[in-house]
Amino acid sequence: MSNPDVIVAGGGPAGSSTASFLRQRGRSVLVLERERFPRFHLGESLLPFGGDLYRELGVFDEIDRRYLHKPGARILHEESGESFTYYFDCAIDAHNPYAYQVPRGDFDQLLLDNARRLGAEVREETSVGKVAFHPDRVEVLARGPDGREFTVEAPMFVDATGRDALVATAHQLKVPDEAITTNVACYTHWQNARREPGVDEGNFTLLLFDGGWWWLIPFRGDVTSVGVVFEKSYTLARKGMSPAELYEGALAEQREIRKILDGATRVRPIETTGNWSYRATRFYGDRFLLAGDSAAFIDPLFSTGVLMAMQSGKYAAEAIDEALAADDFRAERFARYEERALAGADLFKKLVHEFYGENLRRILIASGSNPTVCSIIVSLLAGDVYKKAMWHSVIRKRGFSRLAHQGEIPGLRPRSTRQIARSSGGPPGDPPPSR
Repeated sequence: MSNPDVIVAGGGPAGSSTASFLRQRGRSVLVLERERFPRFHLGESLLPFGGDLYRELGVFDEIDRRYLHKPGARILHEESGESFTYYFDCAIDAHNPYAYQVPRGDFDQLLLDNARRLGAEVREETSVGKVAFHPDRVEVLARGPDGREFTVEAPMFVDATGRDALVATAHQLKVPDEAITTNVACYTHWQNARREPGVDEGNFTLLLFDGGWWWLIPFRGDVTSVGVVFEKSYTLARKGMSPAELYEGALAEQREIRKILDGATRVRPIETTGNWSYRATRFYGDRFLLAGDSAAFIDPLFSTGVLMAMQSGKYAAEAIDEALAADDFRAERFARYEERALAGADLFKKLVHEFYGENLRRILIASGSNPTVCSIIVSLLAGDVYKKAMWHSVIRKRGFSRLAHQGEIPGLRPRSTRQIARSSGGPPGDPPPSR
């Protein structure tokens, strides 16, 4: 492709979605991906409201057939042993009643292949080096799988390079989120971990303990992704320990996770990733946009990464299509793109901040006392953050902790608590506070 309309760096969910939505608008796209797909990647639990995007891209039926359905999210508390499950079919808007648990290598391959099917040119094992922005074009220097360098030009460039954040790093745009208190995650896969019975087999489990939280993501078959995220205080008290020692030490200390993994076999090495949670000071400039993790990354607590990446890809494609039609690529015309992408991300960020402030941990377990708060939490956990809704503004103004002590929100008629969330191990109580 000698003269594409758009060059996209990165073939993950943000890059492939940007390319696919652009192809649906008749724009020519070149995707440059550093790795060879499929490749391992974290972020294996999806959110229900991604279903709207899968339908638009024409991949919903294949995703629905291929992956384990995720009907809800279970919150489990180590110290009290209390459990509370939120079911997505009881969200305020319940037209996406379940999500999926996906091995990301396979899922990302599906999305990238769909971009190819729609007509995007995809070059894998091709790394992007220097990106030069000129008044009349963008010039990209890349290196192909044979080691040879080549140059390609286009009117627009999209950085979808994930946490590498090619443009934001080069231009010092990344700002860390200091409110997040976690600093390391250790993860692996287990075979034959204990699962919930029946349709609840596909539930995501968030296991809270004093010092961090575990995730459990079951895949179709007998493999489960099991990772642990540690808060800074926990790792500082165990300075010098390897990732495997941290992981195995936490496993030995905690009763609930040992129950789940009793009789299971670990089938991957224990790996680790460092602190995350950052945002670029701006998502755009003359002739470029940042999409997905290259623009911002929120702590993975509520599995928001893929939805945010694909939604930003859709918004990026719309903004670029309009710019190409107008032959106008000045930075100011892309401000609306950033505004749209941040509208949903800010709600997720508020949820994460309140969680690490400890108040939300109590609410997640004891929300049965307030049906309104419960229905809102279900909706947020489902990913309903990108369409304007009356309750969005309430959350931004009041927050969850204050909202929990308020009465009903005028105009919102949630279903009964019994329908929204079902608890096990006794009625919802007030567990002891955890860090």
